[in-house]
Amino acid sequence: MNQREADMLREKHPNFVPLNVAADYLGMSPRKLSELIAAGRKPYADLGGNIGTKQKYIRVYTARLIAYLNGTLAGM
Repeated sequence: MNQREADMLREKHPNFVPLNVAADYLGMSPRKLSELIAAGRKPYADLGGNIGTKQKYIRVYTARLIAYLNGTLAGM
């Protein structure tokens, strides 16, 4: 991911990236990404987490997504 695209993503989504946007960057469906995060599968579980106890709500953190796409997630 180039710097301009990363800055644009940070500007549009400062904290959390919508699941469908993150899934597009990762080349999979939002449902599959949600399942991988909920199951705790690495490296996708490092991108976000489950929020809530009764109903699962997946969040994908912007900074972690950008780091993963740039190959620097391990340093976070």
